[in-house]
Amino acid sequence: MKKLAWLFFYASFLLACNKTELKQKDSSLALPSVAVNAVSKTVNKKVFIHWMPWFETPASRGVWGYHWKMNTRNPDIITNGKRQIAAYYYPQTGPYASGDPDIIEYQLLLMKYAGADGVFIDWPGTRQLYDYPDNLSNSNALISKLQSAGLQFSIVHEDRNWDAGNTSGAHGDFVYMQNNYFNKSNYLTTNGVPVVLNFGPITFHQPSEWDAILNGITPKPKVLPLYGFTGQVGSNNAGGEFPWIYQAHPTVVDNYYAQAGSFPLSIGVVYPGFNSFYAAGGADGPTWQIPFNGTGTFSTMLDKAINSSVNIIQFATWNDYGEGTIIEPTQEYGYSFLTLMQQKLGVTYGQHELEVVYRLYQYRKQYSGNSSVQQQLNQVFTYLANLQVSNAENLLNTISNGGTTDPPPTSGGVYIKNKWLSTFLYEENGQVKYSTANTGNQYKWVQETVNGHIRFKNLSTGHYLNIEHLYSYAESSAVPDTYYSSYWILESYNGLTRLKNEWQGTYLNLENQSGLAQCTAVPDYFESSQWTLQN
Repeated sequence: MKKLAWLFFYASFLLACNKTELKQKDSSLALPSVAVNAVSKTVNKKVFIHWMPWFETPASRGVWGYHWKMNTRNPDIITNGKRQIAAYYYPQTGPYASGDPDIIEYQLLLMKYAGADGVFIDWPGTRQLYDYPDNLSNSNALISKLQSAGLQFSIVHEDRNWDAGNTSGAHGDFVYMQNNYFNKSNYLTTNGVPVVLNFGPITFHQPSEWDAILNGITPKPKVLPLYGFTGQVGSNNAGGEFPWIYQAHPTVVDNYYAQAGSFPLSIGVVYPGFNSFYAAGGADGPTWQIPFNGTGTFSTMLDKAINSSVNIIQFATWNDYGEGTIIEPTQEYGYSFLTLMQQKLGVTYGQHELEVVYRLYQYRKQYSGNSSVQQQLNQVFTYLANLQVSNAENLLNTISNGGTTDPPPTSGGVYIKNKWLSTFLYEENGQVKYSTANTGNQYKWVQETVNGHIRFKNLSTGHYLNIEHLYSYAESSAVPDTYYSSYWILESYNGLTRLKNEWQGTYLNLENQSGLAQCTAVPDYFESSQWTLQN
């Protein structure tokens, strides 16, 4: 689906659009919340994230789906550890199947900790054509998990998937929504009726057609078309409008915000830029660009949305790799879009919590065949969904090699003292921290040799010093004894010791003085990377 291929044709119309058909803003607008713990934020607007359900892998459908390969890419080709996919950006998890329950869990928790209240699902409808049935199945898989994650949802209807004149097919879509979605407690409503966004209209342009499509649907939803198209849906059927990503950036969106107060329900838009892969993928679609400017475009658009009068902010998109509008973690941008959301929305969490979510995903895959560990990971998900992060981390820290850990040693160990700050390393909640004190077994580390490699086991917990998840800090957790992330080379420098990680070739140090030890590339003469091992 090429959402933007036609939008620029309407840009000039939108710039001078006369909103004669819009209703006055309804002062009784109320957007419900769900029962599971919600992440608090200082911005008093609902936050929804636009999600695509159309990615498939050989594990899910036997072949790579179109949206990972288009017409020119082959994901089976791997270069420097990366599959050849139809995108300029590479997901942190690697290319995935949208219906994979581990991916769904990971994505929803990331959204939650970034400040989202819900998900706008790019919904294909019920037509049995192309990959639409797979998209529908993936959408339903996500919807089935939303309640347990404490998130709402709403449908973004694709009427483009029906042929002109086939209002009965589109009517069937709304019957399906009525029977499967509208009755859910976490479906988005306004004044007691469901909200359905429409990406268009693309196929049905007359109010009489929409009267037929919505005929008999109970409760009758409010349909929100794209900015400027209430007249096509009909004022009796529409409940507002929403903007998208336009070539005339940011003028069209700015014009929308100037009129947002006149809509019954108004939805702003935030995006990181636009960098489509259509031309490189041999596919039809727009080739214009909106520069990312690092995270600058995203930051500016978020500020505009926050300062506007809209009821809801839509982030566009979570994962449209074809159009390059992704905010989920990628190798190129890391967590930067999500941490910027946290900061500007006034969320009390940060990158650490996002990293814990990723760690849960990694463990799901690492222990995919181990039912006992998977049960423990189910509990980790429940902890995270209920914002009990420390409980989730503590449980993750106990999982290794079938969910068990070796018991901590009863004696011995050394203190690892930093030359620069005269502080000692210790473990706390899976993190390696430092302090001028050294009282307690959490400060002592037992040096072990495994398969010719050196590891350091914490005397209090039995966890190992490592950098398994490449966090911004060094970890102390349960890791298999075959993992190079827990192997260290002791190098001498002027009578002191530097600890070099065998996996990454980086050195344990306190250079940033953040309260946490880190493992990065630092010169050998930096005292922040020099240690003494004291009995």
